[in-house]
Amino acid sequence: MSGVLGRTLSQGNSIIRQFLAVRSPVCQEVVGFKVKSRLKLRCRSCFFLRVDGRLHVECNENPRHKAREVFDVKKLW
Repeated sequence: MSGVLGRTLSQGNSIIRQFLAVRSPVCQEVVGFKVKSRLKLRCRSCFFLRVDGRLHVECNENPRHKAREVFDVKKLW
């Protein structure tokens, strides 16, 4: 292979190897609250919590279970 093509392929291989390397996650992704009109407990570690007049579901084991009630404007009046 010619010099330029050979260097391009060798650089491309090193870049591909960097992308394919297995890396441990640095931080855990955090998900926001799901907004639902009807809340329920999804596992044993889920619990209800009232914050600012709204009902929340919190979960210590699985953060995907976090949910809160829809904001009801009628309750303000």
